[in-house]
Amino acid sequence: MFRAPVARRAVRHTARRTTRRVMRRTARRLLVGGAVLLMVGGTAYKLGQSDVHKVEQTAGKPVEQMSEPELQAAMERAGVQEQEMTPEDERAMEAADREEEAVGAAR
Repeated sequence: MFRAPVARRAVRHTARRTTRRVMRRTARRLLVGGAVLLMVGGTAYKLGQSDVHKVEQTAGKPVEQMSEPELQAAMERAGVQEQEMTPEDERAMEAADREEEAVGAAR
């Protein structure tokens, strides 16, 4: 059986760990009115709270731990449609981004 040299395996492991860390950090949940805004990767989804619960039950894990393809597949299996974004939702996302940037700059 062929095995990659130790140095290459360490790099691959580190790359996977970094990717997971970035994905976890970018998956966020914001409550706006009666809806939930899920920001996964570079995409935002607006769902009702009951829809988020259905998606989490279908996938077996919280939406914050899902990748974008996993979230889309779970939404499809659960029969959940995303809601249309409003200007209030967009302002909430922008405020969350500014807050995250401020926290990142303080580190």
